[in-house]
Amino acid sequence: MMNRSDVPSHSEIERNVEDHERQMTEQLEELEILTEDVETVRNAQDALEQTTTEGTEEVISLVESAENETIELFDQEDDELDRIQDEVQDYADEINERHDKAESNLEKVSDAQSEVRTSQTANELANAQNALSKEMDFLKDNNQKENDGKAECLQAEQALRNRISSK
Repeated sequence: MMNRSDVPSHSEIERNVEDHERQMTEQLEELEILTEDVETVRNAQDALEQTTTEGTEEVISLVESAENETIELFDQEDDELDRIQDEVQDYADEINERHDKAESNLEKVSDAQSEVRTSQTANELANAQNALSKEMDFLKDNNQKENDGKAECLQAEQALRNRISSK
């Protein structure tokens, strides 16, 4: 018999998928802010006019320091986003495993249905097959949400990385 203590509910799965989406969105927003800050600092540096040798060198050095510090913060936030994306992938894999188990259960119930001799039992097993089909659809949909969210996040992340690395 199945142990139900470690089996997540539909609402838990949906909540985890939504939480992953929220976490990735928040990290991307933070990376966008840092990207804009780097671009602002670079624009300011490009617009600087020379005053004296010492003054110009000091200002350029400080502006470059601001850029480097912001890029370092970007890298830290980007690492955090990578960690979240790894979690998302792990959870998508877990959902996929659960889908595979539901598919296996569907085969087992179908085999049992073909062996029973009473119509009432066969009807109840048919209901179980319908429930398993719905379960498989639910798991497939949530797996797709995880994968789509991660793919969109990776694309946005790469665009931000490209903006940071272009100088």
